[in-house]
Amino acid sequence: MVSPSNSASEREARLLRGAPFMVIELDGERRATLWNEAAAQMFALPADAAPGAEVERLLPAARDDFWAALVAGGGAGTATHVRADGARITCEWTCRAERDAAGNVVSAACYGQDISERATFDSKLRLESAMLRAIIENMNIIVWTMEPDGICTYHQGRGLQSAGMPQHALVGQNIRELYRQLDPEPLDRACAGELQNTATEVHGQSWENWMIPVRGEDGSIGLMVGLSLNVSEQREGEKALREKLLQIEQQQQVIRELSTPIIEVWDRVLTVPIIGMIDSGRASELMDNLLQAVAKTRARFAILDLTGVEEVDTGTAGHLLALVRAVRLLGAESVITGIHPNIAQTIVTLGLGTTALTVRASLREALGHCIAQMSGSRK
Repeated sequence: MVSPSNSASEREARLLRGAPFMVIELDGERRATLWNEAAAQMFALPADAAPGAEVERLLPAARDDFWAALVAGGGAGTATHVRADGARITCEWTCRAERDAAGNVVSAACYGQDISERATFDSKLRLESAMLRAIIENMNIIVWTMEPDGICTYHQGRGLQSAGMPQHALVGQNIRELYRQLDPEPLDRACAGELQNTATEVHGQSWENWMIPVRGEDGSIGLMVGLSLNVSEQREGEKALREKLLQIEQQQQVIRELSTPIIEVWDRVLTVPIIGMIDSGRASELMDNLLQAVAKTRARFAILDLTGVEEVDTGTAGHLLALVRAVRLLGAESVITGIHPNIAQTIVTLGLGTTALTVRASLREALGHCIAQMSGSRK
């Protein structure tokens, strides 16, 4: 209870001591003479701190001239201080200076408020704003927002140029109505709280879209943020690459067919000139083509001419024997010709069974064998 004997100045001083904001009194030389409890707690200033210490030493600011300018101007300012424990505190200060008849400052009362959280938030907001500006100004992208009822509230980005649209073109318009030709499900799902990623073809361009739901404080979806990236160049590149790969595949198919042609050299006699090594892929294709040709022509003989093969390994020899067995299953006989001496030696060294093989030295002899066999079967 306040005693009636207390003067107004004493009550005023007591109110300032307990105020929730900081109060620091300075003399004409900017030396601290008094500070209230809020200032003492905020800056860890003990009550018995050296009286008359310069405020620049007690509360150093990032700007060396901050206190001088604040007191001289008698207005307001913001400064970031570093406490003795290393913590950084941003404060908003207001100064009321008393001057003598000559206009010199004789004392100043500085009122401060800790705005560190607000300053951090403002700094983060400025950073995010700069990031968004860098994205929409430099990337071929459109950033847009839509409320649940479909109304567009933001529409910017360099991607609008490629779409032939000005900045903010769709603000205030209903996106659902404007793009009713597109599948509405992604928008519906985004407004229901699911992140969506879609690809669309509109305005003569290809776009990849991300739709991001934003929840309000009550947890409901109050906004949908959209990012539409123009990927027309990538799509054209992918299309050109697919066409190139198809062309290469077709060329490879022609090369494979030319490398293992199947020739009907006599009635129901096929010849397959084999050149180079035979891997599993080529062997599979050769077997498929030869078996189809045998079945189609009802061939009696298939001559495998190895004149163009100078050496074989275990895999190649195995493929040849598998080919011979497969031809035999169709009722035809395989004749191998043109075996080089080193190939013969390899086959023997590998211990591969050759008792079921019909071998002739040259293609001429192999053809003669086939003709003779067919002539004998007619008698």
